[in-house]
Amino acid sequence: MRTNPLVTEVLAGLTRQGRAQLDYLGLLALQAAVLLVWWPKNGLTQALEVQHGPASLTAVVITVGLTLAYFALRVGAEEILLPGQHGLRDWARASPLGLGRILRGYALGQILHSLHLLALSSPLLLMAFTISGGEWVVLGWCLAAALVQALFYRLCGAIIHLTIGQHRIESQFTVRMLAFLFYVLIGWLAPVTSHVALTSRMLGESAIAEPAFATMPGYLTFLAGYAGLSLVAWLALHRLLARERRGKANFGDRADTGKVAAG
Repeated sequence: MRTNPLVTEVLAGLTRQGRAQLDYLGLLALQAAVLLVWWPKNGLTQALEVQHGPASLTAVVITVGLTLAYFALRVGAEEILLPGQHGLRDWARASPLGLGRILRGYALGQILHSLHLLALSSPLLLMAFTISGGEWVVLGWCLAAALVQALFYRLCGAIIHLTIGQHRIESQFTVRMLAFLFYVLIGWLAPVTSHVALTSRMLGESAIAEPAFATMPGYLTFLAGYAGLSLVAWLALHRLLARERRGKANFGDRADTGKVAAG
């Protein structure tokens, strides 16, 4: 199978210094601040007396999910690009690659980028896991859910860029409003779509009273919901890229016609 150039571009960009790394450094500082706030202030004896462990891991995983989604939304809207990375519109207009292959490379590149960001956050996650305890498998489920969610937000950011990306202020405002509406408002109204609610159920105090497998129906519903939303966003993005490619072709035809007329 031939290497997808969009994936190659992401892998090369992750090895270079640039704004993308600096922007995530600020989000790492936010995760560290959350860990500091939720760091257990009581001794072991007091924790045993109240019969529940510290919520440090839950708080950090929730924050990681939020930062991955917000970062993916901004990257999709091309507010942030890796060093040497080309925009999605450039790939559609200037590359002979099929749109399906472009989108497959785009999605895989997002997953690789998110895994890279998780690796950067892993020291904080390990510290929180050490003091909160829990099961590695459950932690992996919560982080996998964050990756699926981030892919959806990346596709949404790309749709914003292809529709109103030429208007920078409006695009930035839409990105932040979408982050608020989806992550806060819709997550509050429909907890089944909320990574916050999912993580709280799987890693929170309720996980002590019920086994991890008891939360699997909600987890599978979350994954299926975001997979379906990602598919809808994928199809919408495919149509937008096809329009971009047709527009480029039509512009080229008009330019050639003008040259012939002038000759």
